[in-house]
Amino acid sequence: MNKMLKKMRERGFVGLYLAVVVLVLMLGIITSIAFGVLAQQRIIKNTVQSARAYAAAESGLEDGLLRLHNSLTLPGAYPYSLEVGSAQAQITISPLFFGSRTVTSSGNSLGRVRIAEAVYEIKATDAEFFFGAHVGEGGLELGNQSDVLGNVFSNGDVSLGNNAGIGTIFGGISGSVEIAKVGGRLYCTAGCGGASPPFVNGNATVDICEEVLIVNDLNANTSNGCGAIDTPLGAPPASIPLPFDDPALIQGWKDTAAAGGTITGDYTVPAFTTVSLGRKKITGNLLVDNGATLVVTGTLWVVGNIDVKNDADVHLDAGYGSTSGIIVADGKILLDNNSVSSGSGQAGSYLMYLSTSTDAGSEAIALKNNAQADILYTNNSTILIDNNARLREVAGDGIRLGNNARLVYEIGLQNVTFVNGTGGGWEVTSWKEIE
Repeated sequence: MNKMLKKMRERGFVGLYLAVVVLVLMLGIITSIAFGVLAQQRIIKNTVQSARAYAAAESGLEDGLLRLHNSLTLPGAYPYSLEVGSAQAQITISPLFFGSRTVTSSGNSLGRVRIAEAVYEIKATDAEFFFGAHVGEGGLELGNQSDVLGNVFSNGDVSLGNNAGIGTIFGGISGSVEIAKVGGRLYCTAGCGGASPPFVNGNATVDICEEVLIVNDLNANTSNGCGAIDTPLGAPPASIPLPFDDPALIQGWKDTAAAGGTITGDYTVPAFTTVSLGRKKITGNLLVDNGATLVVTGTLWVVGNIDVKNDADVHLDAGYGSTSGIIVADGKILLDNNSVSSGSGQAGSYLMYLSTSTDAGSEAIALKNNAQADILYTNNSTILIDNNARLREVAGDGIRLGNNARLVYEIGLQNVTFVNGTGGGWEVTSWKEIE
């Protein structure tokens, strides 16, 4: 009996042991499955939240780019916030730098962060200015003691007034002259010549040369008192069109300006104030009054006239970097009395005034009375540079330099990059996740 009870107890213990082992194994399996499920849930949750964070980051980029594209008011401080469902984006838009802006957007969903970045660049047009003065059929006229420090190419006659004396740079053309016209003349205006004729310090290529001292080589079919060993020219050189003879290019700049919004009527920068303005169409006139400063942040199109008055300053925003900018006027442009118009301050940056005026009664652009500018351009009319005015490059159908005016050409002007090219506007050149 005792043996039987003993055996039963032993069997019970074994059974209990086995039951405990089975329960422990089942509990381990259940626990493992539970942990696996929880881990998987966490992975799924992280994936979902990460996807939401990335969607928020991309939405932030789109918001920032939309503001730039439509010239909407930008936030005064960065980053600014955008709610995207249950997530949030923090957006930063960099200042304009070398013709581009960077939009950075940080998306956050329950602590999961994804960061995306887009680069928004201004389309650009390269222009080549190989001559200090590039002139159409209206020709070039230099007044007394005026000079061009650079080369001249003209499709019309070139006339020079009295200069201060032979051998000085002041009062003539320091480079070479080419005239692309059968019967084209390089000549001294009435009453000059004699002991101190005007001079060309380089070569001259022209059909007819009269009473102008050519320091180097003269290629001409007719020469009278030019004081150089001349070689028969034969046919004059081929005409070279002005740099922006394509109307679509100018219209592209206008479209770019208009895309930023329209200012109806006249616009005045009041005397002794500073105003930033860019990517705008002005339906009236633009006046930069006495001592005022206009900072150009984008292409401007003025349907009327432009008047930059006494001691006023017009310059490109620093964000242009080494690129150049444009102000287009359908009317006339007057830059007067000690006014200064310039680029961003970095090498290679220039501000160009461009007039589309077709009024033959007076100059489309006038730079007068100690005023300074970079580049002046008109396809259809004449440009006047007068009374100690200074500039770097001029191109137009006709050009007149009055007394003591000076054009100083820079080699860097051979290749100038103007922002907001044909078709105008901006383009996204990069879109990527950075974190």
